[in-house]
Amino acid sequence: MTPLDFLRRHRLAIPIAAVVLGTGVAVAQFADAAPAKPATQPGLTGSWISFAGGKLSYGHDAQGNRIPDYSSAGYEGGGVAIPSVATKDSVKPTGGDDTKSIQAAIDKVSALPLNAQGFRGAVQLAAGTFRLAGSLHITASGVVLRGASTNAAATTLVAIGATARTLVTIGSTAAYAVVGAQAKVTDTYVPVGGTSLTLDDASGLKAGDQVVVERPTTQAWIDALGMQSDWKPNWSLRSERTITAVSGNRITIDAPLTTALEKQYTQALVYRYTFPRIDHVGLENLTADGQAMTTDPKYATDFYDSQFAMVDAVQDSWVDNVFGWHFGQNGAAGLTAASRRVSVLHTGSLDMVTTGTSARSNGYTLSGQENLIQDCEVTASKVHAFETEQRQSGPNVYSDCTATLIPSSYSASFDSGGHQRWGGGTLYDDVVLQGSLNMEDYGSEGSGHGWGDANSTAWNCGTTGLTLMEPPTAHNWAVGCTGALAAGSDGQVESAGSHVLPTSLYAEQLAERGK
Repeated sequence: MTPLDFLRRHRLAIPIAAVVLGTGVAVAQFADAAPAKPATQPGLTGSWISFAGGKLSYGHDAQGNRIPDYSSAGYEGGGVAIPSVATKDSVKPTGGDDTKSIQAAIDKVSALPLNAQGFRGAVQLAAGTFRLAGSLHITASGVVLRGASTNAAATTLVAIGATARTLVTIGSTAAYAVVGAQAKVTDTYVPVGGTSLTLDDASGLKAGDQVVVERPTTQAWIDALGMQSDWKPNWSLRSERTITAVSGNRITIDAPLTTALEKQYTQALVYRYTFPRIDHVGLENLTADGQAMTTDPKYATDFYDSQFAMVDAVQDSWVDNVFGWHFGQNGAAGLTAASRRVSVLHTGSLDMVTTGTSARSNGYTLSGQENLIQDCEVTASKVHAFETEQRQSGPNVYSDCTATLIPSSYSASFDSGGHQRWGGGTLYDDVVLQGSLNMEDYGSEGSGHGWGDANSTAWNCGTTGLTLMEPPTAHNWAVGCTGALAAGSDGQVESAGSHVLPTSLYAEQLAERGK
């Protein structure tokens, strides 16, 4: 059985029932009672979102906040096909430890010059089983590591050795550096979904410039959120954007902001910047198995170190047709806060091996900004299936993903959602989860996690439960979702208990952007 066959089987095995909308479109719905619609929709003009005549229409609140356009998520800003990269070196399995031979091929291709399209070439792994006692590292732009064919199971990377580790790391660490003068945002309020800003001086900026819109965290804002016992004002939200137009001191950017800029709480800044990343890197057509890592003597507490792939300071890259079995965390790929415009497509974190300790790992970690995880599958006994992490500026997207609980003696709640500290601007799009989707304030839980999601959207999600809380200064939305609404949920709900058209908000926003 191939991984793709496995995914199809598990999608069919999820305990759901089919319902049919008036349009005749069949959709999946858990058999739970539909949630009631909260009454709180302050100053809303019309509905938050509607679809008629083949086009989306957006409402907004009294301050202009709206459901954001998430379509810039993904490789090259969304809607760009994954390229086919020429093979420059190939490797066959030896029957022993293949770590050095594969790494040597990666290093060889990494030393080649970039072509006009930004690629050096691909390392092609032959069909068969490659044994890895160590880890593989891709640290140069334009390098692809791929298996023998589109049958991902044809080429398998098998971890050997009793050490929990990341099998493939892509990129390294990096940091922002300001270039030139910093302009102050003079608007009293720039809403969620906004793409235009007024600056005190835009004379040094022009269309095409890459800029950061920085929103420093202040004690006043932390106090407004009720996070003063858990958060400190030592961080910023940094949204990387491209200027599309300049008119006087007014600039327009290519993708919306997913947290409002409020003059009463912070002085936002705009500046050109550098952020060293590698780009145009791919991992494709591979299966991996981390079972050997479970024999690590510390696995009971360190299972979250057992990962297939991590994507760090990387931009405009992809993980495609990749399936990881028996890892403790990020069984297909995890995206760090330094990643941007990365697509993770057609992947699975399967039969994850966690333990009965209090810690819970992630099936997928979605951090950074303008990242897309699409057509993914998680099977596990205890996991945060589709997770986001702290201090995100978004937009980021989970789309067409499914999570299935594998019963075990220590099965715990099986959930998804923002984990901590303002994992903002996430779209959970057509996600089917055998567990709860939680968009809430975790308060002092963990390390003082506080608000996990803010200005995030659940669209046509099928869950066993939904926690949807409304952050001060922000919203969370659920449209067309099923699953019982938890007590204390005061977020923005539309079409409760009934899926809506279009099936995928991300796909429709992407299609409309191209019109």
